[in-house]
Parts: sequence; structure tokens; C-alpha cells
Amino acid sequence: MNFSPLAQLEDDTVFIIVLGAVLVFAVYQLVFTSDGVHVSPKKTDEGKTTDFERQLLEKLDHANDLLVSTRNCILILIILLVVLASLFLIFR
Repeated sequence: MNFSPLAQLEDDTVFIIVLGAVLVFAVYQLVFTSDGVHVSPKKTDEGKTTDFERQLLEKLDHANDLLVSTRNCILILIILLVVLASLFLIFR
């Protein structure tokens, strides 16, 4: 078989650079981005909120927490996959 001269089997430099970039991006997203938008009623309108509005805001807060935890879990999974792939490249 004739493979492209740009991609040698023993040359993993580009793959390692991509893994490093993905790792840096995932850690940045996990550490430095905010934990989503917290929905809460305004402080001045506490007496005017109805029971329906209060329940709706509580449900939106719970949905936001679920989305944030899902995002964090996916980012941790990406970090673990990158670390495992890097260890495989180092110790093979």
C-alpha cells in the first residue's frame, strides 16, 4: 500500500498537538466559564410575583443546574479520554 508521505505511522506529533489543544480547551471551559445563567426574580418585585411565576423560576433554575452538570460531566469525560489517549501514545 502506498500511504501519503504527510502521515507516517510513527509520526504522532500532530495528534499530540490536537490532544493538547482539546485538553486546554476543555480545562478552560470547565474552570473559567460561568455556571450558566441563574434565573431569579428581581429583588424589587418580590411582593408582586405570583405562585406560578415562583414555581416557573424554580423549575428554570433546576433545568439550568441539570444542563450545567451535564456540560461539566461531558467536559470531564473529554479530559479523561484525552489523558488516556496521551498515556497510550507515551507508553506504547
